[in-house]
Amino acid sequence: MTKCLIKKILPPPEHWMLYRQRREEAEITKQPLVEKVHHYQHVETGQLYYDLFGCVGWPTEDTVSSRGQPGYVAVVSIVKSERPAKEAWFKLMGEGESEHIPVLLGEILRLRKQFGFGLHPGLLQAFIGNEGKHITETALLNEKLISVHGDRGAILISPPTDFGQDAFDIYKRSMDWAIKCTPSRFAPGSNSILRIKHQEYHRDNPAIFAIGGLIHWLLTGTPWMDASRPNVFTIEEG
Repeated sequence: MTKCLIKKILPPPEHWMLYRQRREEAEITKQPLVEKVHHYQHVETGQLYYDLFGCVGWPTEDTVSSRGQPGYVAVVSIVKSERPAKEAWFKLMGEGESEHIPVLLGEILRLRKQFGFGLHPGLLQAFIGNEGKHITETALLNEKLISVHGDRGAILISPPTDFGQDAFDIYKRSMDWAIKCTPSRFAPGSNSILRIKHQEYHRDNPAIFAIGGLIHWLLTGTPWMDASRPNVFTIEEG
């Protein structure tokens, strides 16, 4: 049985007014983004995260000149540290691969459960990837998930920013930059699949596409932060 390694952290009641003041100050000073009120914590290491996101790269098919490559799925966290929130670094938390779509979808379910799916609305429901592939297999699985868990149980696939013909090159550049910049914005940790794929480098590799696409989406959108808006304040329930 897969153990959940993540818990949701909400501020104590006395800090709610501070959060409201922070949002109001951001609006007054025209800062477009503000930290979310909640964050997450690893139950074993104590490490804190602003948010967690998933990604998927579908398997490639065999061609005359090359063998197909297995699909890849992963969960990446946005680490809450001494860095400014907008400059947070990304950590690869878990990964899986398979050339078989049912197995790959099963890996998505495993990673969702392991890293906090259901702790907060929307957490790890959508995985960044090509939503135009393997629609039937995903839909059949979603029928079963929705029958048990409702609409929130479904797996959603959402395309990364700048998805198109030249996407792989764009995403690889974003991934390489995040690894090599100072200070680094992405750490693969001890996860071996991505390390091997990155070292071997085969064009259109699903692992590079998935992680690179997610990193590109994170860098261009800062989705782990809230947009500051006037007169909007909702107290969450744990």
